[in-house]
Amino acid sequence: MHIVAIIVNIVAIIVLSAGLFHKFEHPKHKAIFGYTVAGSMILYIALLGLIAMYELFVNRGLYGIILFLCVISPFVIGKLVKYNTLKQYTVIQILFFILSLGVILLIY
Repeated sequence: MHIVAIIVNIVAIIVLSAGLFHKFEHPKHKAIFGYTVAGSMILYIALLGLIAMYELFVNRGLYGIILFLCVISPFVIGKLVKYNTLKQYTVIQILFFILSLGVILLIY
């Protein structure tokens, strides 16, 4: 399960980075990108949530708390973001993804 979480985490980082640097001119491409972001975020939250719960309740380590904070970060960032600060919060979210990737690699 850790390998799948690593792959999903890397895909989420790539997808958010692509959206950060690409300027979408066609609404169809922007919609496809939005669906891709939503799918990668749902997989990220589900897998990382499972790993965080396992680390919290079975291994009782600090890694579980860090992963849990990474799981709730999209919700906190989503509450704070406005249209003109979207790129800054996207960078913060990418940093959380990189942090969770590092923790998963330490666990694995």
